[in-house]
Amino acid sequence: MTRTILGLLSAAFVSGALVSAQVPDYTLRVDVPFVPVDVTVQDAAGKRINDLSADTFTVYENGIRQEIVYFLPVSTPYHILLLFDRSGSTQDKWLLMQRAVAGFIASLRPQDRIGIATFDDTVDVQLPWTSDRRKALLVLPQLIRVGRIGGTDFYGSVEQTLRREFKNTSGRRALVVLTDGRDTSLYRDLVNRNRLLGPSEDRRYQKVLKAAKTQRIPIYFVAFNTDKNFQPNIIGGDEYRSLRVIFPSSNVADQYLAGVRARMEEMAEASSGRVLYPERLEDIVPLYQQIGNELGTAYTIGYISSNAAADGSFRRIEVRARDASLRVTQSRSGYYAK
Repeated sequence: MTRTILGLLSAAFVSGALVSAQVPDYTLRVDVPFVPVDVTVQDAAGKRINDLSADTFTVYENGIRQEIVYFLPVSTPYHILLLFDRSGSTQDKWLLMQRAVAGFIASLRPQDRIGIATFDDTVDVQLPWTSDRRKALLVLPQLIRVGRIGGTDFYGSVEQTLRREFKNTSGRRALVVLTDGRDTSLYRDLVNRNRLLGPSEDRRYQKVLKAAKTQRIPIYFVAFNTDKNFQPNIIGGDEYRSLRVIFPSSNVADQYLAGVRARMEEMAEASSGRVLYPERLEDIVPLYQQIGNELGTAYTIGYISSNAAADGSFRRIEVRARDASLRVTQSRSGYYAK
């Protein structure tokens, strides 16, 4: 999981560990296995602890202690962009999108900035970066406006958002995407080739995966209609039903759903984010509130792995608090060294 660290490390080191949360005042570019992880901390009574420092934590990779070189406290402002899939397969989710945004806005802190965008065959920014909660609420009607008729450029939209919309931001950042993860090009290639393209064969997917790996922006997918929570009788099941008709004697339709889900999980893992699967449509709203609460009470910790080999192996991450009475929850349990 080699990252290019650009503008990540500043000159304030204490005992070899970076503890300043300020924006760097110079640029350092090196190719190293830099590994970020977000953590939240609770005391024995379950209360979130939000005023800890870097020396509170120790980090282990596969049981070997690592040196913390990057630390952002809970109080650090966030830039959070909410990206909504507004393609035809998501029409029955639009009212829930409004409710999810309203709840998410309520969970933000005064120092956080939010942006809102939608996509179908292209990305439309509905709300540029703002800390004005009233402005954010005023864009909610635009989320249920009928989009263009055409395909869904899921991969291109996520890549564009990572590279362009976050271009002039710094500090802590996150992208939250409500989607079924389906890109029209993947479906068309499957039908034309009579097989599902592997991730390494798909150039468009590889471009967005590279962006997920290099932009250092955690991606949280709220994913519906995957093979984990598929509901074939609602809007969004059309592609699955079509594949069952086109390939009646094979499991291509199930492979398609599994492939779509696996790609979202790979992007999330590469970015230090994760995928959440609502069991019911109504679960979308509390999941957004959960993400907002987690982001608002998380510390960001980064280390340079002592094992520089890009051997594809899974590296287990464990973050501990020096105070054994504190419980640490990690955004991810490990990563693949690629």
